[in-house]
Amino acid sequence: MIKEKIFAVTGFPFDGEIEEISFDGVYVRRSGGNAVIGYSTKAQKARCYFMLSMLCKEGKTDCEIKEKPVFDLCGPMLDLSRGSVMRAENVKRYIDRMAALGLNMLMLYTEDIYELDGYPMFGYLRGRYSESELKEIDDYAFEMGVELIPCIQTLGHLQNYIRWGEAADFAENGNVLLPDEEKTYKFIEAEIKTMRKCLRSDRINLGMDEAVGLGTGKYFQKHGFENKLDIFNRHLEKVLKIAKKYNYSPMIWGDMYFSETDDNYYYEPDAVIPQKAIDSAPQEPELVFWDYYHTYYDYYDKKLEQYARFPNTASFAGGVWTWDGFAPNFRYTCDSMIPALKCCIDRGIKTVIATMWENGGSETDFFDAFDGLAVFSEYCYKGNECTEQDIYSAASLITGSGADFIDAVASFHFGKDGSVGLGKGIFYCDPLINLLCYDMDYAKAADTCKKALDTFEKYSAHPKYSYYKLLFEIILKKAGLIDGLQREYKANNKKYLSETAEKTIPELQKLYKQFYEVFGENWLRVNKPFGYEVFAQRFGGIDLRLSYAQKRLLEYCEGKTDRIEELEEEIVTGLNKTWRYANNYMNTI
Repeated sequence: MIKEKIFAVTGFPFDGEIEEISFDGVYVRRSGGNAVIGYSTKAQKARCYFMLSMLCKEGKTDCEIKEKPVFDLCGPMLDLSRGSVMRAENVKRYIDRMAALGLNMLMLYTEDIYELDGYPMFGYLRGRYSESELKEIDDYAFEMGVELIPCIQTLGHLQNYIRWGEAADFAENGNVLLPDEEKTYKFIEAEIKTMRKCLRSDRINLGMDEAVGLGTGKYFQKHGFENKLDIFNRHLEKVLKIAKKYNYSPMIWGDMYFSETDDNYYYEPDAVIPQKAIDSAPQEPELVFWDYYHTYYDYYDKKLEQYARFPNTASFAGGVWTWDGFAPNFRYTCDSMIPALKCCIDRGIKTVIATMWENGGSETDFFDAFDGLAVFSEYCYKGNECTEQDIYSAASLITGSGADFIDAVASFHFGKDGSVGLGKGIFYCDPLINLLCYDMDYAKAADTCKKALDTFEKYSAHPKYSYYKLLFEIILKKAGLIDGLQREYKANNKKYLSETAEKTIPELQKLYKQFYEVFGENWLRVNKPFGYEVFAQRFGGIDLRLSYAQKRLLEYCEGKTDRIEELEEEIVTGLNKTWRYANNYMNTI
């Protein structure tokens, strides 16, 4: 099964005789029409066939490869809780591709995206998985050498469930469960019991991160003030007891230990964990250090030094940047994760998770992000000897995208880090109210888009050709609109304003409608329909605002009004330095 699946993924099968041997790691030797592969796990076996395919693609007939993974457990975590829920058959298709890279672990991040006996509103109308779907995915992953690890939430990040009245009796606030409440632990046991029933892994990620407001909501009303860390540890002990009952080895996100008061202290480069936190923390769970934002080795080294003060095992969760707009940010993934992975190797970290979040409502297709995932796989198997060319080669064999295509897609972000969201901002920005709030060189942006479009033309047979072509055509035309509209209005250039209303805006509306159709076709092919309604609302809003802008411009040009108030406002720039959602670019409230 593994051989056939991997060769189907790559499209470069080896038709000769293949001998399989036992080997501690990955071993591939090709001699003409014969090959030998060696491995000790299914994941390594899958990578052997992948590397053999690479030799076939490159035309190498006499070659030997030896690799020893530096991480024991390495693979992606797919966020299925912020909009899109991948269909079960496509999760299996995804597993084929990640298995080809030799990755041996997958987490499905499911805040409320699974059926829960006794809690009918849990995952209601959100595309939740049935127990049979989870079992189907788990069985398939097992056959491909991938450990499917449950990744749930047992404290915070449950706003999509808590909003229903069903959770009112055991909610601290609109996001966090209420500690020291009997109903809370009944609910959590139902979660853990469901995971035990559906998935065979003995590991579980219990969440526990970013429990903002812990101890200050209903808990404070019932019990009065208590130290946040004490509440957290007591709650954790109770959850760990439940996990132990179901024979789980737990892990939790480790950020809550960095501060008893300031929820944002975790992000400080020189943040120090209070000794009290270390002394009082349960020693049972593995602590996951997560960070996706920093681009220098010393930051990761300082944070892992803090985690090393615990007796607990530490692991690392980095990010493949899928939550920054309609295209993965491959360049920023490399810039942030290469120093992180080098640090993990040097510090002997053995579990590494490649998180793929979808904070913006699932704008990016996870299948488009295998270039970023290859950063993790190639560092896992090649260690600090890994090169950027190794990453490109692996990604290309999975996706059919050359390095130039990968770089062109990443240029959607204009070389900016994940806190800027420049391409996304241009895409969503209101035509009359400039909420982009960023100083940029529009001529340079136009040049970037044109170069990307030239590259895409070389890939007209690529399955995502139309998608990216339309996306960059929108950004090119929209950036020009943002750049010129207010300037030419203040110059009273009615010829420009009239052309914008009569030509540019209708052209933009047509492009948006075409992109919406292509985006929707891909969504419904890959995901369940739940969550897609958000994009009908966003695209519909964009279209109506463009029509409104057209109307206002024509009224001004025809003398029906002597001013356009939105364009009278002085724009303050240089503010776009923090994470922003689509609506932050689209409206003022």
